[in-house]
Amino acid sequence: MNHSENGGERSGSPPVGNQADQVLVTREIALDFLAINGLMEQLTHQEREMYVRIAMAYQLNPFKRELHVSLWGEGDARRFSCIVGYEVYIKRAERTGKLNGWKVSTEGDGEGMKAVLEVYRKDWTHPFKHEVYWKEAAQKKRDGSITGFWSKMPRFQLKKVAISQGFRLAFPDELGGLPYE
Repeated sequence: MNHSENGGERSGSPPVGNQADQVLVTREIALDFLAINGLMEQLTHQEREMYVRIAMAYQLNPFKRELHVSLWGEGDARRFSCIVGYEVYIKRAERTGKLNGWKVSTEGDGEGMKAVLEVYRKDWTHPFKHEVYWKEAAQKKRDGSITGFWSKMPRFQLKKVAISQGFRLAFPDELGGLPYE
């Protein structure tokens, strides 16, 4: 990936590891990750099971930061989510052999900001374009304030959303069904 000097536009595709380097994600690997990171006690049995099944079904290796746990709120307002790392979408699109480049950039500021993703496929004559608006995507706390990541890195967060949504749309057979928030 290239990171240009003009405001953080990113383009290209990351190098893909050798398929022989792929580790089969098992129940034990997913549970080990939860245990090592102190999440076993924080998650209910149902949440642990959901995490393990998603990791195994989609072969998402948590040690490679391909699958994340997100917990927030307390009591009845407590929420759990499994989040797929945005790089997974790029790597899996690359593995299809159909990806012919991509770029993502942001335009505007504040609530008017948007991220624009272009995906080029070898089997399509025109690029696929997808836009995500900050006003629609920014995550907020229960009190309406913006969450930490979104307040610290709004452009990066918006680009990640554009990448995950856009690659799912551009490669629906290969990426459809991957969980995301």
